Amino acid sequence: EDGADGGSGDDGEAAWLDTLASIAAEEIEFNLQEADRADKVRQMQEWGFNAESISSTLGVATDEGLESFEDNEVFERFKEATAETGFGMYTGDEEDLTEVESHRTVEKDEDTKKPIRSQMVYVDEHTCIGCTNCAMIAQSTFFMDEEHGRARVFQQWGDDDETIQVAIETCPVDCIHYVPYDELVRLEVERRDQNINFKARLVNQGEYAASSGGGASGFTAPQKISGNTAARCNNCPSRGCKNCPMYGIGENPEFKKREDERKEKRAKRLLKEKMESENKSVDL
Repeated sequence: EDGADGGSGDDGEAAWLDTLASIAAEEIEFNLQEADRADKVRQMQEWGFNAESISSTLGVATDEGLESFEDNEVFERFKEATAETGFGMYTGDEEDLTEVESHRTVEKDEDTKKPIRSQMVYVDEHTCIGCTNCAMIAQSTFFMDEEHGRARVFQQWGDDDETIQVAIETCPVDCIHYVPYDELVRLEVERRDQNINFKARLVNQGEYAASSGGGASGFTAPQKISGNTAARCNNCPSRGCKNCPMYGIGENPEFKKREDERKEKRAKRLLKEKMESENKSVDL
């Protein structure tokens, strides 16, 4: 009897694996087909074809308002197959990080409830010219805000340190700054009511703020950012100048103190986890 149950279990496991393999293969094929069609659409657009010609040729709508979303049979099968065990991906309404201020999702220490890292990244959107450079280099940290066409941080340290530094160094107008957490909160709260003249990307925004006369329809003045308190040199921040105005660069004593504390706590936590793991191994 046990043998029969065991055989049934093996058959069920094999069927489960076959289902996953089938779903994965169909999903990969679907994604490849969609990617190929998207490339063809872009190519036809570059050649000057209008939306109607593209739609009739490729059978796709180039206007998002014309897109129709049919049930994804592969995805539905996947949800059915994982419904009983609870295994699988999150299928609810996920939060759109581009609609959330980055300081709200900063990782914090479980004990102190303070941010694990004290150094944050912020874009001076009044200075930004919308070149998309940072959003292309560090795609898990920056995105292009649709309202003003400027770059913005949606997730602090979404990319590794080196990638973010490259994005900062290659910014043509040096509009990306390292700031402390408290300043990040202030800047993002102030930014809620900003009104940037998007037509003046290469012009001093302050001139427009002053001449507009203020008010709801007037353009807001540039924000006060610590990184703008002094001139930045070439290759900032990689040169690490002692008097660099950006937080965490050079010899900022407060930053160095917090970084040392962070690294010490991290080392202790890793040591504790290692010892606990070794103790469990001994018990086994």
